[in-house]
Amino acid sequence: MKTIDLHVHSTYSDGSLTPEELVALALSAGLSAFALTDHDTTDGIDEAVRAARGSGLEIVPGIEFSTRWLHRDIHVLGYFIDYHAGTFQKELRGYLNARHTRNVQMCERIREHTGFPVSMDVLTEAFPDAVITRAHMAAWMVDHGLVETRKIAFDKYLGAHAACFVPKSEVTPADAIRLILAHDGIPVLAHPLLYALSRKQLRLLICELKEAGLMGIEAVYVLNHGSDEAFVRSLAEQYGLLITGGSDFHGKNKPDIALGTGIRSGLAIPFQLLDELKNARSGS
Repeated sequence: MKTIDLHVHSTYSDGSLTPEELVALALSAGLSAFALTDHDTTDGIDEAVRAARGSGLEIVPGIEFSTRWLHRDIHVLGYFIDYHAGTFQKELRGYLNARHTRNVQMCERIREHTGFPVSMDVLTEAFPDAVITRAHMAAWMVDHGLVETRKIAFDKYLGAHAACFVPKSEVTPADAIRLILAHDGIPVLAHPLLYALSRKQLRLLICELKEAGLMGIEAVYVLNHGSDEAFVRSLAEQYGLLITGGSDFHGKNKPDIALGTGIRSGLAIPFQLLDELKNARSGS
């Protein structure tokens, strides 16, 4: 069976491998395609496309938007966006500016709370090509011997209930969906079972996003357990949504997750899901 991975991160956001390294890894893993879905940036896509040229590996242009709904982080994936469009990149700069403001505020809180000499300047110097995230802050703390592990950094300082946390600006999932649709993309709700929503709340979210133009839901996911996939597939059928799947690969930043195969090689995402995305985009 030809397999794919539609949820992959590079060094342009919070992954540990460059797009070129991802291509080499995907080829060695025998994947037929992967989607580069960095957080709030498309800067790595062209690099991946160049690296894969002539190899037979298909690179799906993607992105993962970070948004807020009911005071929770909700992620929206976009596939096949016209990411070179000037209007898209202009809107994206607005997202990145909001992320930068939040990062500055978190750095200030960390300095005030701990005395750690963290700032956007030192983070940008340490991770020069990346969209800075909390994962980079955690990595910087570990690299400088300020905490033992990234988990400790999140538990004590960076997590949603930790001392230095700053919530994201209120960009809604519907905002992200409209931006994706306006640039010929396919919007998909990422890992819907990770948001600590009740089933009633999850259905409410999906109803709202369906009205905004949501086209798919990530049903095949690395952290699914038991009947999770079957439940999300039932939601997809109920609301007329496409199904996607991904490992949410971050390299050494999530070391238990392998590209394409997830945890303990338990993931297998069929190429058919990509075909169905393409058919939906072309209207066939």
